[in-house]
Amino acid sequence: MKADVRGIIILNILVATFLFMGAGIFHVLESPNQYGQDHQFHEQINQATLHSLHKNLSISMPKNEFDNLVKNVYKLKINCPSRLSSSYNWSYSGSLYFSASVITTIGYGHMAPSTFAGRMFCIFYALAGIPLCMLTLKVMGDKINELLGSFFIMISTKRQLREGKRTKIKVMSTLAGIALVFLFLGGSLYLSEDWSYFDGVYYCFIALSTIGFGDMVPTKGSAPSSAIQTLEYIIRGLYLVIGLVLVSSLVSSVVSALKVLDGWDCCRRTRCEYK
Repeated sequence: MKADVRGIIILNILVATFLFMGAGIFHVLESPNQYGQDHQFHEQINQATLHSLHKNLSISMPKNEFDNLVKNVYKLKINCPSRLSSSYNWSYSGSLYFSASVITTIGYGHMAPSTFAGRMFCIFYALAGIPLCMLTLKVMGDKINELLGSFFIMISTKRQLREGKRTKIKVMSTLAGIALVFLFLGGSLYLSEDWSYFDGVYYCFIALSTIGFGDMVPTKGSAPSSAIQTLEYIIRGLYLVIGLVLVSSLVSSVVSALKVLDGWDCCRRTRCEYK
C-alpha cells in the first residue's frame, strides 16, 4: 500500500472518530437542556390554554378573548428558545449531523448549542475539527487530480505529452463536468422531503458550497423515525462527503489551471516584447 493512500485512510479514520466522539459529547451536554425547554414550553401553552378555557367554560368566548388567547400562545412560541419542528435536534443522530456541519463549515444554523458547556466545547471542537477536515478534503482532492492527470497522460499522444500543461486544463474541465452531474443527481435524493426537484438541487448546492443558509433542512432537523429514513440519512451523508471531496478537488484543479494559463500569458507577452 502506497504511503499517500495509507495517509488518506488514516485521516479519514481520524475524522470519523472525531465526528462520533463530538456527537456523543454534544448529545450529553445539550439533550437534557433541549428536552427541559420543550417540556417547559408545552407546560406554558397548556396553562395559558387551560386558564382561558376554564374562564370561558360556561359561556361562549368573545372574539377579543379568543384573539388574545391566540396572541399569547403565539408569543410563547416565538419567545421559546427551542423549536417544535426540531425537538429531536440533540438526539445522537442530530448531534452527529450538527458535528459534521461544524467541521465542514457548512453551519446550517437550524440548531446550535444553548448551554455554556456546549458552546465552550463547540469552540474547541471547531478549532481542532475544521483544520483536520479541510486537510482531509484537500489530500483526497489532490489525489483525485493526480489520478485524473495520470489517466490523461496515459491516453495522450507524444505531441500531447510535449504540451503537458494542457493536462491540468483537461483535469479541471472533467472535474467541473463531474461536479455538475453529481449536483443534479443529488436533487433526486430529497424528493421524499416533499421538495421539488429544483429545491433538492438548490439544497445540494448550498450544502456542497458550504454556504449553509439553513433555510431548508431535511426531515426538519428531526431524527430518522424508520429504517428507510435511516438508510436515506446514511446515503445523503455519503453523498455530501463525496460531494465535498469533489468540490475540494475542483477548487484545487482550478487554481492549477489558472497558474498554467497565467504562465502562458506571461510567455506570450515576453515573446512579443522581445520581438
